[in-house]
Formats: sequence, structure tokens, C-alpha cells
Amino acid sequence: MVDTFAKEIDCVLCQEHFSPVIEPEEDKTSYDIYCTTCVKWVRIGRSDPVRTSLRRILKLDGEPLALAIQNYLAACPCGQEFSHDAGKRCPKCIRKIKNEMHTSPAPGEFHCIWNIQKLKEIEGKIFEYILGRLDSEEENLNQLIARFESGEIDPGTYMEGMEDIQFREATDIAVIKTWSMLAGPDMAFRAAEEHGLSIRYGSRILVSVAAGLEMGYGISILTTLSKEEKNLDGPARKEIRTFIKKIAGGF
Repeated sequence: MVDTFAKEIDCVLCQEHFSPVIEPEEDKTSYDIYCTTCVKWVRIGRSDPVRTSLRRILKLDGEPLALAIQNYLAACPCGQEFSHDAGKRCPKCIRKIKNEMHTSPAPGEFHCIWNIQKLKEIEGKIFEYILGRLDSEEENLNQLIARFESGEIDPGTYMEGMEDIQFREATDIAVIKTWSMLAGPDMAFRAAEEHGLSIRYGSRILVSVAAGLEMGYGISILTTLSKEEKNLDGPARKEIRTFIKKIAGGF
């Protein structure tokens, strides 16, 4: 694993200087990392669950975060690595090669962009974070609503609290998706039930667990939930059934 990025590189093809892109631009929601050999790429979203987890769990940002992302990416289908410097080829040259090659993925082909086995290096830290959140005494949505309805807080404070809770939960859900991918199809739902994730986050968290499995293994959320629904009971089964009907076009 490299421990730094060159700020400026001479393109091996055209000899022009360029600076590798290591994070989304301010007005962008994602950026692309290219293979060092071919012109395949992976798109890393600003809110990608693994990226969010690395930021939160390892407390990384900027260049250290980009290095971690590069380290935990799976190999390209061609067998080579993805790198922020695209094998020292500048964006202009990459675009020219892409225009000439007209490459596209095979229909139905699934390729997880993350190296799941390597990410297991931090699985313990990820699970420790989740357990810590389950024991957290931070105010939840129901408590915030109760304070507002009782007149204890004004609308402005309520909205600020709502935004804070939404941000915290979005981060928690991203981490849970990453953990689900690492736990795998055989363990994720069992462990989620055992540790009471639905009690803290509601039955909707099971959809997030399914989304993590889709991210790692290409198993559709609908397929996973349809399989797991029979193991649920009460409100959880009802809520998941409703969700399945919606995404399956049942309404």
C-alpha cells in the first residue's frame, strides 16, 4: 500500500502534467478511479457506505481517506489495480482511449468494487462502532418529537435536532450496510436480530442490511427480503411485506 500521492504527475502517454483526483469536487456527488492498465473504472460516491465507514471508523479524510479507499478496492476484472493516478495516464488520454475502445460490461455481470476479504481487517472496529451506537443515550426521533409537542423546545431547535438525528442515522446506516457486506448473506440478518438493530432503528434497518448484501454480492434487495420475510413476525413482517410489494410493483 502506498502512503502518499504524487501531487503532480507527467502523463506517460502525452507527457503533460496532471494532478490525480482524490475526492469528489465540491459540486459533484462522486468521482471515478481508473484501472492502472485498462480503461475500466469504479465510481466512488460521496455517500458510499464504505467511504463513509472509513471516514467515521478510522477518522480519515482528504488524502489519507483516498489512500484507504484505494487500498480496499477490489482488483479490476482485468486483474490489475485501480489507482487514483490511473497508471500515470492523464484524464485526457484516458478519454481518448475510451472513445477508441467502446468498452462496456457484460450483461448481468456483477463485480463488487470492494475487496471484502481485505476489509475484514477492520470488521471488528466496524462492529464495535455499531454496538456503541446501540448503547448510545443520544436523543432519538421519538424523544425529540415528544419534547417539541410538549412545548419544551421551539420550532427552530426542533428542526436543528431533526437534521442532527438524520445525519447521525445516515452515518449509522452506511456503517451497517458495510458491516452487512462483511458479515455475508448467511450471517447478516441473524446477527442483526441477535443484537437488536431493529429495536433501535426500526424494521426499516432490515432493508439497509439487504442493501449491504446487494452491494457486496449482487443479490437484489427484493430477493433477500422475500427470503428473510418468513423468518420475521409481528410489525417487522408487516412492514417488510409492504416494502416488498412496493418495490415489486404490487401497488
